[in-house]
Amino acid sequence: MKEKIKEIMDYYGLNQKEFANKINVVPQTISDILKDKRKAGDKVTQGILEAFEEINPLWIIKDIGGMLLDDDKLEELNKKKLVGELKFKNLEELALFCANHEDDLMKIKTFSNIVDKNAAYKVLKMVMDKDKI
Repeated sequence: MKEKIKEIMDYYGLNQKEFANKINVVPQTISDILKDKRKAGDKVTQGILEAFEEINPLWIIKDIGGMLLDDDKLEELNKKKLVGELKFKNLEELALFCANHEDDLMKIKTFSNIVDKNAAYKVLKMVMDKDKI
């Protein structure tokens, strides 16, 4: 795991403190792992997988495949994330979601056939202007 942590830190250009903060552990934990004073536990592994979604879980856990998920797996992961976020209290939340995820949404053929580019921003502006009336 020590070598994998080094590889991830190098890939993202992070020092030990930045990496530790990103995965939600104290910097001393990473320092100890890199100095072979302790092994990386479940908290470190979980932190890596949560902080860096493009990291291949099989590579981290079982040393299978490459460090990063392939493009197809990343796209599938992003689609699942989008679907998980599709709960809106009002039109403004929907418009904000569309504005923040416009590039991903435009990759979905059905959506892109219905909505023109920048439509989310137009809807958001309409909602915001309506609130001012």
